[in-house]
Amino acid sequence: MLKELGARIRERRIASGLSAGDAAARVGNYSSRNWYNWENGERAMAVQQLLDIAAVLNTSVAALTADLTIPAANPMNQQQQQASVALLRDYWALPERERLAVKRVLKQLRRREQNNFTRL
Repeated sequence: MLKELGARIRERRIASGLSAGDAAARVGNYSSRNWYNWENGERAMAVQQLLDIAAVLNTSVAALTADLTIPAANPMNQQQQQASVALLRDYWALPERERLAVKRVLKQLRRREQNNFTRL
């Protein structure tokens, strides 16, 4: 899956006329080595990094992740990965205002969970 995603990122970067170093710098303070690791599927990226990469390449996460082949380590793991990809696609299909509302709800739930955990 990472190699396939990396190949898509590489295609978009080249089509955008960016070098790996330029693209990495636009995403954040990353080196061209980081970028090559992502493109070659040698390093996983955080969700925020994927969001930033899509923005720099003037595309969407949905376009980068559409129909990715998800390796099946075990059936449950594959289901979780497919659900995660579907969730990302659904999130990015929402209008901006609704995405902001989803972010607020998730932050509230995370804070509530952290507070419950620290009370144990």
